[in-house]
Amino acid sequence: MPAETLVAVADNYVRTNLLLGAKRRIAGLRLRATDVDWTHGDGPEVSGPLTSMILAMSGRTPALADLGGEGLQVLTGRC
Repeated sequence: MPAETLVAVADNYVRTNLLLGAKRRIAGLRLRATDVDWTHGDGPEVSGPLTSMILAMSGRTPALADLGGEGLQVLTGRC
């Protein structure tokens, strides 16, 4: 998938709780993509491929295996 598309999807997810609850799930965390130029938020960091981050923001727990960082435990608890 093109990087521009992934960034557009991620930017949309971080602004909404509608249906997915992503905004609530990532509150207080800093998300940093390792494959494209994209970051969001402040706090303990969660990093990894943006596709996996998008899936985790939407509550898809298998994607958590691709992520790392000091904020991963918090995100895992919210999925």
